[in-house]
Amino acid sequence: MLLADELVLVAIDLDSGRHRLGTRDQLNACLAGLLVIELVLDGHAEAAASERELAIVGDRPVHPVLAAAAEVLAEKDGRIKGALSHMDRGLRDRLGTGTWDTLAAALVDDGSLEAVEGGLRDKWIVHDPAARDRIATLRQAADGDEPMEVRTAALLSMTGPAQLLEVVAPDRAGRKHARRRIDHALDGASLQPISASVRRVLAEAAAVAAATAVAASAAAATSGSS
Repeated sequence: MLLADELVLVAIDLDSGRHRLGTRDQLNACLAGLLVIELVLDGHAEAAASERELAIVGDRPVHPVLAAAAEVLAEKDGRIKGALSHMDRGLRDRLGTGTWDTLAAALVDDGSLEAVEGGLRDKWIVHDPAARDRIATLRQAADGDEPMEVRTAALLSMTGPAQLLEVVAPDRAGRKHARRRIDHALDGASLQPISASVRRVLAEAAAVAAATAVAASAAAATSGSS
């Protein structure tokens, strides 16, 4: 199972069947980050001259979503931030659906999820038997101080920007420690620039959204006073 698949399953509340807290844009950015991380871990990409770039190496990935993600990365000349920003559109162009929808549909196809029809918001039933164990592993990693296995560290690092802190640290008293573990999960690792790029993409998107809201408010005030 891809790391991005695992984040989809962690993000879906097992009781409500909807993704818990993060917005779709936040989740898509983190899923994109995990797809790029998977390319590195599987030997399809490696560090280039700049820490903000990757080089495509090796054979084309067999997994269709990873193959499409590798094409997006190549299209952006290995620039990590550019690939992350373009991943949703890039997957849509190649596979017909964006990041979250592509991964969720694949999980439905393999029986890990069941889509529930009707209603104003997407909803799923989680059939993956390891879903609760996966969340428990992340909670243990967030609560502890021991070094983490690289895939666990990568997955945990994305729960913060995906706004899933309350999932991995349900006890409010432990959230400061969990936040620190999340923020530093990939420190010193070759994957850290990817995690940092996800945060930059989200910070820039938030800044644009804030500026747009201020401009809209100013325009409304000007219109109202004229």
